[in-house]
Amino acid sequence: MSGSVLPELTAQVITPAGAQRLLALTREAGCRPDPVDVDHARRLATDMTCGAWDDANPAPLALCSHGGVVRGLHRLHAVVISQVPRGFLIARGVPHGVRHVPRAKARTAADAVGVMGVASHRKEVAAAVHLVHLYESERRALPWEGWERRTFTNTQTARLLQSRYRDLPRFVPLMTALRSGLGSTPPASLAIAYLITQAASGIRPAAAEFLQGLIAASRLDPGDPRWDVHAWFLARGTAARGRLASAHQLGLVITCWNAWMAGRCRGEIMFGPDDPMPVLRGIMAAPTADALGAGMP
Repeated sequence: MSGSVLPELTAQVITPAGAQRLLALTREAGCRPDPVDVDHARRLATDMTCGAWDDANPAPLALCSHGGVVRGLHRLHAVVISQVPRGFLIARGVPHGVRHVPRAKARTAADAVGVMGVASHRKEVAAAVHLVHLYESERRALPWEGWERRTFTNTQTARLLQSRYRDLPRFVPLMTALRSGLGSTPPASLAIAYLITQAASGIRPAAAEFLQGLIAASRLDPGDPRWDVHAWFLARGTAARGRLASAHQLGLVITCWNAWMAGRCRGEIMFGPDDPMPVLRGIMAAPTADALGAGMP
């Protein structure tokens, strides 16, 4: 240990004009030579203007002996972009080498859900939070092909998990089973397990039976609509990746669920790129024998 004294932290409100002065001083002194990620700064600014920013952020702004910024550069740019004053903890006289420690920019959505207590498969859980939320909130307003353009900040991801999808991580084992049996993407697998189970809240065994049939199609009756979906995944689904692939897989399985619940046979469950995302058919009471019996092993 060098015996250096840690800098004291002081609380201060930084105005947009004050942020501009700090950024100008940083440029003049050359205290932060690495480039600015403008997209990241804009995402932070969106948080600041839409109520998703918490001023009680424990990560301080770090200023060097010149008064330049060595940590917190993107937050100051966000203050300028948002034109909203923000309170920060500030450490002064920090050595320039501190800029190399991990910064908020390096945090991911997986880190955000980890803070909420998700211990494993955090990347998959975060992506599934986005997919489920897009299905529930944007299905009518935005065609699913446009979901790829919808972005979420880490703060939004954490708040959605906490407020609306707290039990989503419980479905990770079923996600793993679906991935193994179908080759579906992790976000689609977790979203499918969650949404189908929620739709079958009136009779949970129906969801388990439906999903088990997707995973192990060899036991199905030849007329079961899950045969076609299982074959589709084996032929094409494993090669697809990304949010659009996950959305397409989700729509395909929901279409199959609706057909299965209605007692329909094979050949009626195709979901293409031009089709609207289907409404998920729920179970409010025990389904009829015909609906559950069609194509059951």
